[in-house]
Amino acid sequence: MSSGYVKNVAFVRPASVYNIMKEYDLVHKWAKNEGEAKKKGFDQPEAPHEQWHTDISYIKVPGVFYYFISIMDGYSRKIPDWALCENMEGINIELLVARVKEKYPEAKARIIHDNGKQFISKDFKSLVSLLELYETAARVCHPQSNGKLERFHSTLKTEHVRKTPYFSYEDAKEKMAQWIDFYNNGRLHSALLYLTPADYFEGRKESRLAERREKLHTADINRKAYWLQQQQA
Repeated sequence: MSSGYVKNVAFVRPASVYNIMKEYDLVHKWAKNEGEAKKKGFDQPEAPHEQWHTDISYIKVPGVFYYFISIMDGYSRKIPDWALCENMEGINIELLVARVKEKYPEAKARIIHDNGKQFISKDFKSLVSLLELYETAARVCHPQSNGKLERFHSTLKTEHVRKTPYFSYEDAKEKMAQWIDFYNNGRLHSALLYLTPADYFEGRKESRLAERREKLHTADINRKAYWLQQQQA
């Protein structure tokens, strides 16, 4: 990859990773609770630009709360654009949606959002129609519908915001941009077969999985050759 994030290395077999995770009780960490309904949220997308998720989250920058808004592609979990705003005015959401549509003019995505006033306003609905998009509000008391983006916001805060000193609003935007670039292009995602959002978004899923299988096969051969050599020494 051109980003330089992913190393061309295979360390251990998947079975070894599973055994380690099972030993530390990590396998079922995110398992569903018994009794929960089998179907939650919307049908899962099968390609980029079928579903875009959008939401607002609070970010504290040197003592001041700002509003982080973002759009996530539901298939790849890539963040095609985002903004850090001083207020929650609907115009900020509308500008963000317009920017993403400008980047991907062929997209006919369904925008999934909550029932916030910014998303149910006449202006927002008119813009969505004008851009030849669609929109659907998540059901009340049904957070799973927008859970992918809520998980991203949690990851952003846990892995970056709470660990990074911001010295100003502009400094915060610059550092967030760097981390989101890493999230899109370098961070391996457990829900994406430990590939990156960019791998899915840009259609590299199958080729990257084939590369991984080849690396693991080569590593297995080298490991067997090493131990055979040790036995013969």
